Amino acid sequence: MAFMQDSIRIFLFIVLSWGLVSCQQTGRDSIYVDASDLTEMNVHIKRYGEALFSIDTAHFKEGLQRIQPVFPYFLDANLHDSANIAQLYTFVSDSQTRRLYRETMKVYPELDHLEMLLEKAFSRYHYFFPQHTIPHVYTYVSDLYYEQPVWMKDSVLVVALDVYLGKDFFLYPHLGLPQYKIRCMAPEYVAVDILKEMYFKEVWTHPEQKTLLDRMVAGGKLLYYLDAVFPDIPDSIKLCYPESKLKWAEAHEKQVWAFMVQNELLYTTDFKTQSNLIKDGPFTTGFSSDSPSRLGIFIGWKIVRAYMAEHPETSLQQLMHLRDTQLILQQSAYKP
Repeated sequence: MAFMQDSIRIFLFIVLSWGLVSCQQTGRDSIYVDASDLTEMNVHIKRYGEALFSIDTAHFKEGLQRIQPVFPYFLDANLHDSANIAQLYTFVSDSQTRRLYRETMKVYPELDHLEMLLEKAFSRYHYFFPQHTIPHVYTYVSDLYYEQPVWMKDSVLVVALDVYLGKDFFLYPHLGLPQYKIRCMAPEYVAVDILKEMYFKEVWTHPEQKTLLDRMVAGGKLLYYLDAVFPDIPDSIKLCYPESKLKWAEAHEKQVWAFMVQNELLYTTDFKTQSNLIKDGPFTTGFSSDSPSRLGIFIGWKIVRAYMAEHPETSLQQLMHLRDTQLILQQSAYKP
């Protein structure tokens, strides 16, 4: 009898465990891709910063002319004009920029890992959006241009590696940035920020956003897109949350949703109210200081995942073109 009871317990445990796993995974059925369906990508990142700072300054003009064919996007100026040469010479001979270059090379002596991440992400991106551009990736030393560390134009995507030297890099606090911004200026966020830039340049459909729910769902779509292109990257990296903050959000999801519903916030058009729930910061206004910021976006992600779990036949492209956020919420059957 004891053996039978133990067997029943084991059976029930297996069934319940399978059920939990199924519930956790069904939201991603629409973005599951068999490896055999992916197009292999070969990513070779071209390092303009390394090429520029490696030029012998005693023969600077000749060095620039030598690398110009490889980096025409950066060196499109007339290199026979002494004023252009002087401007670039001033940049590479500046003590701070040279130090930034040395620190960048310490953190990024090679880019093999980043190239590997991008090869996988670009393969999945191409699978979901075959009509869109796969860019050529370049890196450079920007002299801490943190306002736009990644940017894309046409088929060229450029990354300022000196803005991703790690949260403890000694110069970042002098930029006047808050710690919650600085902690995301680290190597593990480069690939995610690259695919985010591709999203806003190629995928985003610019939906009209009037209500808080509109903005929540828009943020949720971006994060679901990151689920699609980075199935193996932790949610904390996609959200740029410390692990403790993500755990808080998961543990308090029901209370956060109840707060929004009870206070009739989903359809508010008040900018300040919306901003409190979707802006970046040390925490979300109105909640504990242990909470993460952007709890509205976090809930929007949960709504989008729930919708896609209910509608696995919906493709990622189709999701991006769904504009009725009320319908998405209703048909998601979202209930934390």
